[in-house]
Amino acid sequence: MLCVVTNRKLVQNEDFYDVIERVSRSKVDYLILREKDLDSDELFILAENIKRITDKYNVPLIINGNLEVAEHVNAYGCQLSYNMLMECKLWKKSKLKIGVSVHSLEEAVNAEKVGVNYIVAGHVFETDCKKGLKGRGLKFISNISNNICIPLIAIGGINESNVQSVIKSGASGVAIMSTAMEKDNVHKIQEILYKIRTEGEGKQ
Repeated sequence: MLCVVTNRKLVQNEDFYDVIERVSRSKVDYLILREKDLDSDELFILAENIKRITDKYNVPLIINGNLEVAEHVNAYGCQLSYNMLMECKLWKKSKLKIGVSVHSLEEAVNAEKVGVNYIVAGHVFETDCKKGLKGRGLKFISNISNNICIPLIAIGGINESNVQSVIKSGASGVAIMSTAMEKDNVHKIQEILYKIRTEGEGKQ
């Protein structure tokens, strides 16, 4: 399973929508729209436009951090922070798939107990998005995988060179951001997809 997380600020010398079109055409499994600087109105407009593209290629769209927008655009799911999950209970009434970002085994176990559909855990390796912060490593992923039953998506510094080791550690799939926002990204996305599917996906 391969999820692409957006960050329009990483896009250089081309239109953001062109990047989304190319990524969606590459047959990734999910697209997570994560543009944290936008207010709800701005995110709603962007999400509507993005969904027209993802729908064309049958790629499920997940909205990060805004359940209201996710429901208004009829997204596949909504990705919440751990704090949002615990503080706001409106998600329990939603028909959307609900995911949560976690940074510890305790958070992952608690999130499963309250009823989320999947978990995104990171960051696994050091990444440019979190410079100076050491990655939590493969053992972090294997520990979570051994203690939950719902799908586990690993994130953080994952690329075509290390993706198979992440899947071997028990992840159901991976999420990538920087690589996917690059201009010449198709071959890298395809290589990551191939290695995930060759290795065999973990917890489903």
